Amino acid sequence: MQMQEIVKEIKSKIDIIDYIGRYLQLEKEGSSYKALCPFHPDKNPSFYIKPSEQFFHCFGCGVGGDVITFAMKYYNVDFKEAVKMLAEEIGLSTGSKQTEENTQEEKLSIDQIIAYVETCHQYASLTSYFADRGIPTSLIDKYKMGFDVENNAIVLPIFQDGQIISYVRRNLDDNKPRYEFPKGSNAIPFNVDLLKDDQQRNVFIAEGIFDALTIEAAIGQPAIALNGCENQKEFLQVLNLIKPKSKKFYILFDNDEAGSKAAKQLFDKMKNQYEVAICRWEGAPYKDINEFLQNSQDECIKFLKWQLKAAFYPYALINFAAQYVDFLKSDKFKAISTGFKQLDDVLNGGFVAGNLYVFGAKPSVGKTTFLLQLIDNFLQQGYECVFLSAEMPKEEILTRIFCREYGLKKVNVKVAGFDFYRKLRTRTATQEEMQEFMSVMQDYIMRYAFKLHILEGQRLDEVYYVLDRLQKPILFVDYLQLLQPAKPYQSDKQRVDLIMQELFEIKNKFLIPVVAISSLNRESYDDDDIKAFKESGSIEYGTAAAFLMKRDDDKPIHDDYKGNGYTIKFNCVKNRYGSIGENITMRFWGGIYLFEEIDNNDNSL
Repeated sequence: MQMQEIVKEIKSKIDIIDYIGRYLQLEKEGSSYKALCPFHPDKNPSFYIKPSEQFFHCFGCGVGGDVITFAMKYYNVDFKEAVKMLAEEIGLSTGSKQTEENTQEEKLSIDQIIAYVETCHQYASLTSYFADRGIPTSLIDKYKMGFDVENNAIVLPIFQDGQIISYVRRNLDDNKPRYEFPKGSNAIPFNVDLLKDDQQRNVFIAEGIFDALTIEAAIGQPAIALNGCENQKEFLQVLNLIKPKSKKFYILFDNDEAGSKAAKQLFDKMKNQYEVAICRWEGAPYKDINEFLQNSQDECIKFLKWQLKAAFYPYALINFAAQYVDFLKSDKFKAISTGFKQLDDVLNGGFVAGNLYVFGAKPSVGKTTFLLQLIDNFLQQGYECVFLSAEMPKEEILTRIFCREYGLKKVNVKVAGFDFYRKLRTRTATQEEMQEFMSVMQDYIMRYAFKLHILEGQRLDEVYYVLDRLQKPILFVDYLQLLQPAKPYQSDKQRVDLIMQELFEIKNKFLIPVVAISSLNRESYDDDDIKAFKESGSIEYGTAAAFLMKRDDDKPIHDDYKGNGYTIKFNCVKNRYGSIGENITMRFWGGIYLFEEIDNNDNSL
């Protein structure tokens, strides 16, 4: 005999009044009986029994249940032991463990499923799991949800045409599968009877049953659950069999990549025959709607009610209003100073989140040095900088950074601090110089240990991984023409176009500034417009600002402290936030890898 059948037999043959009357002094009150509760200090009778329901409840400590529950509590035994003890009273054998396991392997009949569900429903009050997940008693009773005491599992029935046909068991023990269905059964959608309910015009479709229950608990709107976003086929079969009319469907899957992808798949399968929309998770930091309810009930209710208004109009202005206000209040809205006053003036304050900035350069004008100095300026402001080097190894990049820092330390010492890079290469630096260099290096590492991130390679794949883990990132790329896109390409122009597309996706996804170096057309070196850029089309239409970096003189200016310096002109040929044609003048000190701004009217030019 199966366990649920034994339980049913016990409850039919052992009267709860007779059984509890053995242990407590009962007093009749109307159609009920009352007594002092044995489970807490009770001076006034708060323990009541209803013979018609074969159920007891204490209004003092909240304990309640049937005759088996009483035996469990009174003798402090588990479910199996209580059933065994009561079964022996009526001459039943619970059978061996092996017999029970063999029985469980057989496919359950509908009658067995119903008996199991009804038994577990009577023990729903023995667990706090439903309350912990925000599910009220009214829904527990409506859907006959219960608690399998024997297996420490939550039981969630599946109805069809008003009748129980299956269930989902949510195991609470970590050593068991999280969800199980009756032996021989597959996943069946929850609450599909909604498709036949003409009173329900709006139908949410969720992944899990607790998500569907959450929606109903929050806004009183019954919902369907697929029992996993991968179970679309079963739902669509029922949907297309019923073919409901005058309904709007709202797909609300989990707030992750898998949920988003599955929601789009289901949307595409439904959109030609039904009114359907995908609920947007923008701004909500929770993994699913049930977690949302547990953490912020009021906000969850607002979120769901908003979906009913706006889900079918995802691109309407009203959808962006709240997000835009948050943007205005955030640090992302303000321009970020580049650390170069003239450059900030041209850009109306500096770099802005969600924009791409490109610097085109001839060879030997210090384009990588300029990018590294920009990075240092942002690091000093507390930003996290990600440098993707498609050309140089990280050792070369670090050497340039530390040589600049060493050169700056020695910049006012008339013992040449410049060209220390050459001394490192030729191993001619003195011991004192090496000690100073190592000290400078260690200080820089201490300051920016987790702020500066250097990637080597010609693909943008790893960039996503890094940016996902940072709070205030800025991306730097050196340089565009060496990068390889994820998609196949047929020409150099197409390659750069695809790379630009990937950079657009990154800047929009993370809402950050992206700064890139580009090479110039050799045939157009002397052009002072956008045509000087290699594959200029993508640069022209996709960037917020573009600058040409060109050496303005052939002869270097020598300084006893800084070495040889060249004048570099930055000509603005594209500027979404200001005028074009403006020139910025800087001095590039190659020996110490340093750019300095100089006045355009400087007579030394």
